[in-house]
Amino acid sequence: MKKYENSIIVKTDDLNHHGTLFIGKALTYLAETGFLNMALTYGNGDEIVFRALDGFRFFLPVPKGSILTYTSQIVRLGKTSATLYIKGECKLASTLNMEGYCTYVTVDEKTRVKKPHNMVLDSLSDEYEKELRQKADEFFKKLL
Repeated sequence: MKKYENSIIVKTDDLNHHGTLFIGKALTYLAETGFLNMALTYGNGDEIVFRALDGFRFFLPVPKGSILTYTSQIVRLGKTSATLYIKGECKLASTLNMEGYCTYVTVDEKTRVKKPHNMVLDSLSDEYEKELRQKADEFFKKLL
């Protein structure tokens, strides 16, 4: 599936008491990047709601002034849900700083009842994408 990127500059307002990116802000940007991918792929952001965050791992702190790039990719589709793998990297430092999976559900804009999204996963591009899809399947089974 197509990958989407969202970059931010880590500012003073984003920091914790250690002077690095606060986890709450990191998760906000992660979920936002997933939502942007879903809205652009599905075509209507008003019919997308957040369902779950799974497998989030923080590997390295992100200092003030860093350019942090989140990359998202849909890796699992159900009838009304989509799970995205999202990673956060400081590309100038060549570091993978965090990763996780976000699941979103499509709903009717007026009734808020779940509705099919009619999206289809494309062919696997490589073994890494296959692994991401398998992990997403495992996380989703825990939600049921």
